[in-house]
Amino acid sequence: MFRRDFLRISGSVLITPSLLTAWGIDPIDPGAPLSRALFINCLQRTQTQQLLKKYIMAALGSSYKDPKGTLPGTVEQYDRRFRLLYDYFMSRINDAEARQKMEQAKRLWEESKQMLLSKPSKTNALKLQSNLKKMIHLLSAPKVLNTKKSFKAVAKTGGLCRDPLYMANLYLMKLWGVDIPDYEEQMKKYIHHFRTNLAFLEAYPKNTPEIKQLLKQAGTYFIFFEMMYRQSHTAIPTLISQKADDIFQRIQKIKQLYGKML
Repeated sequence: MFRRDFLRISGSVLITPSLLTAWGIDPIDPGAPLSRALFINCLQRTQTQQLLKKYIMAALGSSYKDPKGTLPGTVEQYDRRFRLLYDYFMSRINDAEARQKMEQAKRLWEESKQMLLSKPSKTNALKLQSNLKKMIHLLSAPKVLNTKKSFKAVAKTGGLCRDPLYMANLYLMKLWGVDIPDYEEQMKKYIHHFRTNLAFLEAYPKNTPEIKQLLKQAGTYFIFFEMMYRQSHTAIPTLISQKADDIFQRIQKIKQLYGKML
């Protein structure tokens, strides 16, 4: 039964249309409203994990979406947007701690950028995993500029986007042969975190039929990651990559729909 479900869910990814492109983040205009800049910054934080996934897929020799050939251009796009966002926020942030976080994130990005553009290595993969996860935390600093209160449902969407990407990257690194001593612990943590946040959003009383449908899809797709983690046989890297992006796309759509409720 478990294997049959695994194959059914795995196969469905090939015919599921994308709601958004995983890399489709609009450029930031220097005169953009703060709400727009914060939204793009949230996408930028999550994209660190998509960069890492592309790096690992290139190391695995995958031909899906040509990760080796497209990684340099994707890094360049990210770098350009990072600098625009950095200047945008630093011209507005007065809080000393928040400014320090932004400066630290910039240093980590400069180091990570060089590794992403170098020949993949298992040592660098672990360093990138550490650096990019720290960046996600540090790049939350611009939230000090937001004086508007948002409801918890919006806050929960960020973690829901990233948990499947964390899991995908962990699994792909292990498949590559990277030594991850706390692999089991990390996987269990992400599964629990995703399921807890998903249950919170499913219980939100103001969910529209569209949001309910998107949440259902995200939950169904996440079953793939739970099965991937528990199965003894090796999952297909392409399917792992696609499923992580599928969940990302749907949760980002949900976040947009919640934003319209404010």
